[in-house]
Amino acid sequence: MSKFVSWRRVSTAAQGMSGLGLEAQQDIIHYFVEREKGVLIADYREVYTGKELSGCTELRKAMAHCKREGATLIIAKSDRFRNTIEALQIYDEMGEGNILFCDLPRSDKFTLTLFFALAEREALLVSIRTKAALKAKKERGEARCGDNECWGKHTGANRAEVTKKASEAAAALKKEAAKNNLANKDFRDFIQDWEAIHGKLGWQADWKSISEKLNQRGKKTATGLEFTPKRAKSMYDKIVKLYEL
Repeated sequence: MSKFVSWRRVSTAAQGMSGLGLEAQQDIIHYFVEREKGVLIADYREVYTGKELSGCTELRKAMAHCKREGATLIIAKSDRFRNTIEALQIYDEMGEGNILFCDLPRSDKFTLTLFFALAEREALLVSIRTKAALKAKKERGEARCGDNECWGKHTGANRAEVTKKASEAAAALKKEAAKNNLANKDFRDFIQDWEAIHGKLGWQADWKSISEKLNQRGKKTATGLEFTPKRAKSMYDKIVKLYEL
């Protein structure tokens, strides 16, 4: 039976006190340990907001525990690391096959590098867009500090408009990230191939056969789960809207 040691991390004290972020990571980890028919022999968690990876003392303890017991280090979300360098540093220290990211299961070094490169690029683009928006706001003579300044001198309709624009911008970023999600892209390509052979999917679609074929090919949902007919149908409805199929 495979042995696992988990490491969970949140960035703020508020998240640590609420337990919500840590509990969500724990649920994900338990699912994957059970799926691998393994056993979780230890769990390390920490609240850390620093910029240096060396400050993650519980991570180091978890890695040492893995090496002593011949266990695999399991981490719920790859975004617990800030960039490619940090992720690959831990990957190299653990050795291939000795670390499992639940949102990137069975990832090799190339896939991990590509994933983080895309994530960093998106973060850079967000930063550029934000700076450009703040610059334009400043040039229009609009304040951009504390609460009263951010909303300007007027409230009511002005505040509603600012809130609306912020929500629309956040939704656009979320949609773009979903479009770039590898699981969503894989599912889209699979469906397009399926429809090319079997015809356009309609209300009588055989979701059981579709989900079985997806699982045979090792495909996963965007959250790393195996497909069921219900999940396949739900994901189909999502990608039709997402990619405007």
